[in-house]
Formats: sequence, structure tokens, C-alpha cells
Amino acid sequence: MESEFFDCHTHSEFSACAEDVTLQKYTEIARTTPQAFAVTDHSAHICYPPDKRWGFWTDDAAELFERSREQARQCVTQYIEATRRAQCGGMLIGIELDVLPDGRIVFPEGLLGTLDVVLGAIHSMPTLRHERPLEEIEAEFRLQVEALARHGMHVLAHPFRLLLSNQVPVTDELLEWTVRMAGQAGFSLEINSHQQFHEYDLRMVRMALERGIPAAVGTDSHRLAEFGDFSYHVAILREAGLTEQQWQSHLWRPPRPAREAAAG
Repeated sequence: MESEFFDCHTHSEFSACAEDVTLQKYTEIARTTPQAFAVTDHSAHICYPPDKRWGFWTDDAAELFERSREQARQCVTQYIEATRRAQCGGMLIGIELDVLPDGRIVFPEGLLGTLDVVLGAIHSMPTLRHERPLEEIEAEFRLQVEALARHGMHVLAHPFRLLLSNQVPVTDELLEWTVRMAGQAGFSLEINSHQQFHEYDLRMVRMALERGIPAAVGTDSHRLAEFGDFSYHVAILREAGLTEQQWQSHLWRPPRPAREAAAG
């Protein structure tokens, strides 16, 4: 593990897609190593009912969320309490925030401000599911990014993963718009190693650094073997032209130091 990196993106058993990562294990890591990191589970997996944990990825996402609002608040409150109890050392508490097609966030009102780190993520797009024209897909992408920015996300997680994994090209114009939006709204862009898109990550980081926008380091750990592995991030940063001595001045760090947050 390389403690100079802050890992902004990890998952625990509260994410349905997680494998062997747990809060208990993160607590052990935080107590015994200098590694600083944030636990950032999927908001949709916490907010949707247990038997509908993947409901956000369907055309019924908005209706299901409306029906489960009260239960969602209870589940999120319990999640925050559980993760705060586990918090120690270099561990921060956050969320990987999902947003509905109309721009509403999948999270109870008034609770985002209680977290240390807010990642925004684009995980589901009806225009993709229904194979709409590229201009409609890009318009929905922009709408979701703008909505997440309005709600104060610190980092846009794996910015182009959903598009690229669905074989949708990321145009130069969309890449430039995303970086420009990050500069205007004050959020960082994540280098994500869980699913790697080297060409686009490198172009994004180079463009961001030219504009003074910090890059965020995220392993997006779904399994313990991923945690602490920063080899992909190191490669991207070096190819982008940064020396090791420059990393700290060009990387995103949380607004509240981990140890301060852990101490309450």
C-alpha cells in the first residue's frame, strides 16, 4: 500500500456488487496501516428495498424510489451510524451517489452533509437501455453530471465507464465538456482502476491537469485484492507527465482529514 494516495472509492458489504470486502476488514486496515481511504457504497443499493436492490437499473427506478422513501431514510441512517461506529484511523465515510433520469438524487434529503466524501456516479441511463441516438445519450449524460454537481459531489467517479462499457464512443467534445464542467463546478475526476479505460483516462487526466483540476485516485474496491493496489494510477500519472514529487500537489484530497473525521 502506498499511503501517499488517498483512495476515494471503496465498497463494503452494503453494496450488492461487493465480494469479500467488509466494514470489519476496513476497520482492521485503518487501525494497522497508514492508508487513508473512504468507504463509499452505492446509494441505490442502500435506498432500494432488499428485494429490489437492483431496481435503480430498471425503467421503474423512479417509481420504486418514491415508494421506498421512508424506508430509504431509515436504511441510510442505519448505514451512516454503522460506518461511523466502525470508523477509525484513516477511514472516511461517504457514498457513491446515484441520480435518477430527471436529476433527483437517490438519497434522503438533508443527509448528504453528514458525510465526509460524496462521489457522484452515472450508473444507469434509459437512453442507453433503449439504444437511443448518440445525441440523446450525450444529453442525458450531461443532465446527470450537472445534477450531481448541483448536489455538491466532490468527485465524479469513473466518468465514462457506463458509456464505454456499452460501446458508446466518448467524443472529444463530451470529454472536453466534462473536464470544463469539473473546473466550473469544483469537482474532481477519478482515475478508477476497477475497470480500466487507459486511453480515455489518460486523455482526461492530461486535460484536467492542464486546467488545474486535481485527479482523484480510486480503486473502487469490490474485493480485498483490489484495495491498496495503485499501480494503474501510478502508470496514468506518470504517462500524464507528473513526477512522484508532483503527485500530492495535483491529486484530490478530502476537505476534512481522515483522522480528524474519525476522531469526531
